[in-house]
Amino acid sequence: MSYYKPSFVLLLVTFISIQLTFPLCSGAPSSPEEIYWKTKVGDIPMPKPLKDSLRLGPNERVVQLNSNYKQDFGTHEALLYVWGGHVAKTQIPQDGRVIYFKDDILSKVGVKMKLYFKKINNQAKFLPLHVAKILPTTSNKFQVILNLLFVNPKSTLAQDIELMMKKCEEKGVKGEIRNCVNSLEDMVDYVTSALNFGKNKLVVASTKEDYGILLEYTIQKVQLLGSHVVVCHKIRNPFAVFLCHSIQNTYLYNVSMVRANGKQTEAFAICHKDTSFWNPRHYAFEFLNTKPGGKPICHFVCAEAIVWYRLPKNNGEE
Repeated sequence: MSYYKPSFVLLLVTFISIQLTFPLCSGAPSSPEEIYWKTKVGDIPMPKPLKDSLRLGPNERVVQLNSNYKQDFGTHEALLYVWGGHVAKTQIPQDGRVIYFKDDILSKVGVKMKLYFKKINNQAKFLPLHVAKILPTTSNKFQVILNLLFVNPKSTLAQDIELMMKKCEEKGVKGEIRNCVNSLEDMVDYVTSALNFGKNKLVVASTKEDYGILLEYTIQKVQLLGSHVVVCHKIRNPFAVFLCHSIQNTYLYNVSMVRANGKQTEAFAICHKDTSFWNPRHYAFEFLNTKPGGKPICHFVCAEAIVWYRLPKNNGEE
């Protein structure tokens, strides 16, 4: 059974083949994505992780056929949203780093925490919109996408694509709205339209701290930004795909901190107020030695994620 007409497949394969050999350059002052962003979002600056996911540069390719291409398994970022996943206590880092923490820590100015903010290393780019729209991303068309991208079914790239599809097809937890997007336009439309953000109330940002080594930080100031928030996580994949989701009873904070060397920095923290429906074997419970339904559980947002939220009113409420 054929999913596409032969002429269409030939056109798509030819386009991707050209991309693999002669990558698109981003010499124009404004790409179509940037123009779309301006039209829909206004003058809000585009976060670096999103801007870095735009058009291919002069020395980049759609698919990086790199023998050193590896998954980031073993890091907590790979486990933050695997609600049904289980991690043994022996896998929890023993270097004193804080991965999850209880929300009362955010009320204690002067608290010191060892944190690891991973460097941004997912360099995957968005495919052009007209290609992204017709490229299949569902697991029942796994072989189709491998054929279109000329990917060996036994390669690491194929594993990444399959994992991306599974992540995007996972059912959300109670109170969660989620969607995978493979273009900037899709992300903007999903957040601004489906979640009813108003342009004049919208803020888009990302955690700027990505030092890449374990450091000690001291909390100086914490600001509640609200509970109407969407976070888009970049999934490991040869072309850019973001998993965007919003969970009820989740609060976003901006945390001002200072490194041990005196440098000031800021990061976003998310606190989940209701964990009663989480899998009892969730990594967070192992890390904090607690159970579902206990105190709110928090974590910092890594630098690769895009955070969308509404500006709070003067009284701090949304």
